[in-house]
Amino acid sequence: MRKEEFYQDALPDSVGPLTGVRVLEATHNAAGPFAGTLLADLGAESIKIDQPVVGDVARRVPPFVESSSPLEASTLYLSINRNKKGITLNLKPEGGKKLFKELVKQVDIVIENYKPGTMEAWGLGYQALIKVKPDIIYTSISGYGQFGPNHKKPSYDAIAQAMGGLMSVTGYPDGPPLRTGYGFGDDLAGWQGAIASIAALYYKRLTGKGQRIDISQQDTIVYCSAWGIMGAVNAGHIWPREGNTVRILAPYNTYKCKDDNYVFIAVVLESHWQKLCRLMGREELINDPKTNSPSARAERGEFVDNIVEEWTMKHTVQEVVEILDKEQIVVAPILDFKQILEDEHIKQREMVVEVEHQAANKLKLYGVATKYSLTPARIRMPAPMLGQHNQEIYKGLLGLGDRELLQLAEQGII
Repeated sequence: MRKEEFYQDALPDSVGPLTGVRVLEATHNAAGPFAGTLLADLGAESIKIDQPVVGDVARRVPPFVESSSPLEASTLYLSINRNKKGITLNLKPEGGKKLFKELVKQVDIVIENYKPGTMEAWGLGYQALIKVKPDIIYTSISGYGQFGPNHKKPSYDAIAQAMGGLMSVTGYPDGPPLRTGYGFGDDLAGWQGAIASIAALYYKRLTGKGQRIDISQQDTIVYCSAWGIMGAVNAGHIWPREGNTVRILAPYNTYKCKDDNYVFIAVVLESHWQKLCRLMGREELINDPKTNSPSARAERGEFVDNIVEEWTMKHTVQEVVEILDKEQIVVAPILDFKQILEDEHIKQREMVVEVEHQAANKLKLYGVATKYSLTPARIRMPAPMLGQHNQEIYKGLLGLGDRELLQLAEQGII
């Protein structure tokens, strides 16, 4: 299918399927903002709150781009807060709480990722907010959730990976447990927060009832564990660290090539193994009892991997990919982010896009992963500058006057 065919019925002015949904984010760092970003990427209007003057702590996380303002330079903040409107608001004083509640009246979803009990201590918990908007959807994201023995403990991404089992299965058999390169404890919690918010919004459209949503980073990691729980309980098998291999398949690994780069080859089908043997000039392995079945190859994974790498070391990565692609054998180069920028497939799918930022100028960032044939979603604006939309939100949405805004700023509320 060509791209033009997929989008032939697309609405020309679409910003995404969640057009008309409004979100209020009391979020910081990464997990909470990720939830808001997914909703904003799909067309929702997301209003993100930053602390006055200092902003979100993520604004000070390196690496930094060149910018006219140090608070508008973090690649993390600029990447994960695109498509949002930004306001400043101090939630602790009475004036800040009052403004927050007025904003809640105007939105469909509230997302917060403070330590459990914090929003309640500020008088802004779910029970307080349903008094001002009974049908609000209130999504809380935290390390361990809102209840359970550990719910009051602080957490970050790596803690979720450690407590959810992911770290125990990541790494090589003779090495220590490793965290994944990406921050999946934050990412997955944010994605689950967004999915749950959309599900609750659907239920609200059916019944008129909102609800509270509780997202635990630990839970979201366990939720991705496939057969891990059943294997431990019902099969007596504790998932081991396996590096880049899986014990039931071979060859299924990264292999070094003669240009000192790596390629991943995944042979699952018997027909693919036979094709690979012929390409390597090792036809005798097709009928060899040591390698003539998936189970035989899996038992001798190191032996098989050595044979395959002996062949890949005679070729560059590009050559290996071209040779195997012709035979439809599953293969991929290991791309770094510079190479991703140059990948034609990524470009055509708009997974690298450019925005113009007021302080940081032209920026490239990742695009929207899901594609919609009727209501395409897109990156429509960069991450907001600190307090950039105060006038639009406080005056346009809440109807406050210039004098009120000046007083609120002088009091440190906005």
